[in-house]
Amino acid sequence: MNILIYGAGVIGTLYAARLRESGRRVTVLARGARLRDIRNYGLVLEDVVSGHRSITQVDTTEALNPDDRYDAVFVAVRRDQLDSVKHDLLASRHIATVLFMLNNPNGSHDLVNTFGEERVLLGFPGAGGTRDGHIVRYALIAQQPTTIGEIGGRRTSRLRELAAAFRGAGFSTKISSDMDAWLKTHAFFVTAVCGAIYLSGGDCGRLSKDDATLSLMTKGVREGFAAVRALGLPVTPFPLKVLFAWLPRRFAIGYWRRFFASRIADVVFGQHARIAAKEMREVASDCRILLEQSGAEASALPKLYGAIDAYAARIGPTQIQERGSEEMLRTP
Repeated sequence: MNILIYGAGVIGTLYAARLRESGRRVTVLARGARLRDIRNYGLVLEDVVSGHRSITQVDTTEALNPDDRYDAVFVAVRRDQLDSVKHDLLASRHIATVLFMLNNPNGSHDLVNTFGEERVLLGFPGAGGTRDGHIVRYALIAQQPTTIGEIGGRRTSRLRELAAAFRGAGFSTKISSDMDAWLKTHAFFVTAVCGAIYLSGGDCGRLSKDDATLSLMTKGVREGFAAVRALGLPVTPFPLKVLFAWLPRRFAIGYWRRFFASRIADVVFGQHARIAAKEMREVASDCRILLEQSGAEASALPKLYGAIDAYAARIGPTQIQERGSEEMLRTP
């Protein structure tokens, strides 16, 4: 399988390196300083749990040309960068499969309208981390496997082949029968979490000691899940449904109090939240529209989304991009 990874931030780097090490032919599309780093140093990964560091050499390109041929393209950019890649993908005449691996509460609707149902796959990674110069420090998220799915939940040969490729690269992988619902559920979850982190000044440790904000966060997630159900969609994945919708809220607060006190919390949530406020603002905007469409009542989410807006406005675009930690792509 010949794969193009479009974007070279944490997710693009991690998946490109592991797929290459598993024997797949992989090309990474990057530009500017990130492209120079990859050509000079390779893909440098450090597992923050084990401390293991690896270096993987990979083919690179700074452009997707209309006549380029790949079996699949994995789009690993932030939500606020998606529009910048659409032109390249539309011009590509020989690529039949495009897997979008990003926050996208709008799900398949806009992508299908743009690219056609036969080209689009939806997915989401099972890892988080930060980029420090040419080194990507990451952690796999045990509770969140790499998740992919076809539009309409079909089980196709290409879907099974991609799932096998991810598993062969060491990623726990699940096939979803409803990625639209999965992405909407996750969007409400992650925006509520980031809103709480912003209310705590971007400090996960501080959040772990603030039961009032943890309570607001868990209430906001529940409100988001109620909106998903009101839209006629299932709340998925199942563990999030159990934690936030079935168990008493005090159990969820206790769980997240312990989690945010851990080192891994800052790797998979805190560091990304601090440099991706613009993305979170766009995702929250999408969630506001979904909330309005659902007709569901919400009192916590507006407060959490107000915190996202305020944080993004306060730190400004220059600081949002500081250190390039999750800068997956810069268009020229």
